[in-house]
Amino acid sequence: MSFRRHVPPGTPGNPSSRRRITGLLAGTTTLALVGAGASAVMAANPPVGPGNIEIFTKRDMVAIEGYAAQAGQDATIRVSRGGNLIGVARGVVDATGFLEVNHPGGVCWDVVTPNITGGDEVTVEFEDGSGDGALAGTAVITSVDAVNGTPTPDVAGDVEGQVVVKGKYGADVDTARMAVEIVNPDMRDMGIGERAIGWPDDEVPAGYRVDGVAENGEFTVTYGFFSEAERDAAMAGDPSVASWQAEPVGVEAQLGLTISEFKEIDGPGFGGCPAGPSGQAPNSPTEAFASAAGNGSITATWAPATVPADAPAITGYEVIAEDTVLGQEVSIKVGAEETKATIRGLVDGQVYPVKIVALNGQASTPAAAGTVTATSAELPPEASAPTAPGNVAVNDGSLLGSADVTWTAAAANGSAVTGYTVEARSGDAVVATADAGSGATSAKLEGLTPGTEYSFVVTAKSSAGNTAAEPVIYSVKAGDLTAPSAPNVVRVTTGNGSATVEWQGAAAGNTPVTGYVLTATPATGTAVTVETDAAARTAVLSGLTNGTTYTLKLVAKSAAGDSAPATFGTGASSTVTPADQLTATAEYRADKQEWRIGGSASITTANTITVTNANNVRIGTAVVAADGTWTLRARNSAAPVTPTVKVTSSAGGSITVSVSTR
Repeated sequence: MSFRRHVPPGTPGNPSSRRRITGLLAGTTTLALVGAGASAVMAANPPVGPGNIEIFTKRDMVAIEGYAAQAGQDATIRVSRGGNLIGVARGVVDATGFLEVNHPGGVCWDVVTPNITGGDEVTVEFEDGSGDGALAGTAVITSVDAVNGTPTPDVAGDVEGQVVVKGKYGADVDTARMAVEIVNPDMRDMGIGERAIGWPDDEVPAGYRVDGVAENGEFTVTYGFFSEAERDAAMAGDPSVASWQAEPVGVEAQLGLTISEFKEIDGPGFGGCPAGPSGQAPNSPTEAFASAAGNGSITATWAPATVPADAPAITGYEVIAEDTVLGQEVSIKVGAEETKATIRGLVDGQVYPVKIVALNGQASTPAAAGTVTATSAELPPEASAPTAPGNVAVNDGSLLGSADVTWTAAAANGSAVTGYTVEARSGDAVVATADAGSGATSAKLEGLTPGTEYSFVVTAKSSAGNTAAEPVIYSVKAGDLTAPSAPNVVRVTTGNGSATVEWQGAAAGNTPVTGYVLTATPATGTAVTVETDAAARTAVLSGLTNGTTYTLKLVAKSAAGDSAPATFGTGASSTVTPADQLTATAEYRADKQEWRIGGSASITTANTITVTNANNVRIGTAVVAADGTWTLRARNSAAPVTPTVKVTSSAGGSITVSVSTR
C-alpha cells in the first residue's frame, strides 16, 4: 500500500491555511484535507480520489472524505495491529464522499470498538474494489501546564502568563508535518481575538509569541499571554496535536491525518455503539477434556484461552461440575497459568457434566469438557481404552439434512467411558459432529446435505484413550423442503443513524434455519439490509438517516427458502425513526450569573436545542449549526442553578447532564 504526502504548513493548498485543525474537532463532519486535483494512491488499485483518512485515536474514531467517485458505495473500514484485525465497520459513502465511524451521524464499529493507538493500520475498501490505507500517528500530548510569565523586551507589553504544552512522538512522525493547537471560543472575545492558537501557524495574533521545538522524540510549545485571564482561557481550552504521514518518494497526494486530543477521554464506543475492549470477555478455552481421577474426583485439562485485542488479560480459570441430582454446581478456580485442575468430594457413581470458563473480570462462554462418572476407587494401573461402541445404526432424522445415529454402549477396560463423539464424514472431511454423555446411546447430526452419502463414526472416550467403531455408510434422504415459520420481533430500539432489532427464533420446517435477513426500507431511497447466522437473535441496522421513518422486515432463511415476514410483538413497532443523538457540557458562572452550555447534535437541518434546569425552568434555546455544534450563553438568567440540566432536541431525543459551577 502506498501513502500520500502532506503539503507542509504555510504553503498554498495546505489545509491548515484554509481552516484550523479545530474545524476537524468540533462538528459532526470533518473538513476535507486534500488539495483539489490530488489523486489517491493504492498499489495497483487506486480510487479516482481525492480522498483522505482521518484517525482520532482518543475517540477511537475514523473519518474518510473526498471519495466522491465512490459515493453511494458500500465501504468497509478495518483497523489492524501487527497483522491482526482488531476492528471493522461498514457503511455507505455519502454524496460528498464522506463516511465516519464512532461519531454522531456516523456508523458504529462491529462487535467491539477498537482502542486505536499509534502504529495501527487503518484501511478502507470500496464496493468497486478500490481502497486506501493509513497508519495512525504516534504523536501525543503528555502535559499542559500554566506558569507565570516573564517580561519579554521585544514585544509590546510584558508576558504575564504562559501555557506550556509538552508531548512525544515516534519515528513515524515528520515534525515538519506536525501541528499543536489550543481551542477556546472564549479567547475570541479577549485581547487574543482568535478562537484558536497553534504552532506552527501563520495566524498567531500580532504581538503574541508562540515558541516551539520538536526533537529527539519530544516536543515543547510555549504560548505567551499579556494577562493571567488570557492564560486561564487557554488552559480552559482543548489542546490537540495533529500529524500527517511522512512523505513517500514519488507520491504527490497526502493521505493519513491523526489527531490526538489531550482532554478527550480514551474509551468506549459513542452512545449506542459497542463497548471498548476493556469490557470484552475472554475467548473460550480450547481442547477441554475431563476424566475420572479416582477417590470421587474429576480432573479437567485445557489449552490456554486467548483474549480479544486490548481486552484485560486472563486472570484465571473456573472448572465447574454440574450436580444434576441436587441442581447445583461444584467448582474450583485456578490461576491464569494453569491448564489442569481437579474437583474433589464428588458422589461416587454420579454423572457430572463438566465445563471450563476463562476469567478476566468477565467470564468466557463455557467450554464443554464432556460428561464424566465420578469414581471412588483409584484407577487400576492396567486401565486401557474402552471397547468400540456396538451395533451402530443410522436413520433419517425428523429434519431433512439430519440423521439419527444409535449404538450400544462400549465396555470399559479399567477406565470409565466418559462420553461419545459422533461424526459424519465426507471423504476425509468431518462435516458434522455431536457429543453425547457417558450413558448415551443415540445422537442427532444436522446440517447434512439431502441426497448425499456419508460415513458415520461413533467413538467411545475415556481417560485411558478413545476407541472408534467401524464406519457405517448411509445416504441422507432427499425430499420436499418446507420453509421455517415466521420469527417474532420482541424489541426495537433506536440509536444514532441506527436501530437494534431483537427477535425470537423461527421454528424450522423440515430443513434447518440457516440465518436471518433484516431489512429497513424508507418511503423513498435505498433500503438497508443486515444478514446474520442461524444462532443470532439480534442485529444492528447501521447507516440509517436520522429523522427518516423505515419499515422493518425480518425473515428466516433455509434451504427451502425464506419464511413469512416476522410478526411484531407488543411494544415492538414494525417502523423505526432514528433519533437525534446529543452531547453536552454545562457550566454556571456564579460571579456573572451566566450559563455556558454547549455540545453537538447528529441532526443539523432545521434543528434547535432547548435547555431546562432540573425544575423544568427554561434556560434558553440554541440553533444547531451546519457542523452539528450548538452553544447557549444566558447571562442574568432567571433559571435557578440545579445539579443537572436537561437538553432536548426539536428533532427528537434528550439527555441530562451535570452542571459545574465556578
